[in-house]
Amino acid sequence: MKKRVIKLSRMLLRVFNKFAQNEKKPRRFGVDELLHPSEIHMVMLIGDNPGGHGAELARIAGVTRGAVSQIIAKLEKKGIVEKIDDPENSLKKVPILTNKGKVAYYAHEQFHEEMDKDLYDYVARLTEEQVAVIENFLRGLEKMADRHR
Repeated sequence: MKKRVIKLSRMLLRVFNKFAQNEKKPRRFGVDELLHPSEIHMVMLIGDNPGGHGAELARIAGVTRGAVSQIIAKLEKKGIVEKIDDPENSLKKVPILTNKGKVAYYAHEQFHEEMDKDLYDYVARLTEEQVAVIENFLRGLEKMADRHR
């Protein structure tokens, strides 16, 4: 059993490292400015959660409100995001995507469609039982990660 755990652990580490290396690269995503992974992920979060304010975006992303504020400030400087008054609470501002931000949003979606095609094809070939095993495994890993934060 220990050998299996060590083998799985090494495989996971290798896969995580490969994904992490790919995730560190800033890209243009259809706009002139380079967008770092944290920035394009915030663009996606804002685009997927219209009207979401900083605390809500932080909760969804699993990061601090300060981190969200810093990333949004960088995106504002790049002309990707702007803040508008919250229609439900005039004391709050909510980030929205500018036209440039929408270009980056859709370019990122296209990027992932191309990058994730192999994964989609692989998962499509799995049985429901195989998917359930993988989901259970990933949930267990996530719980472990949460305990060690």
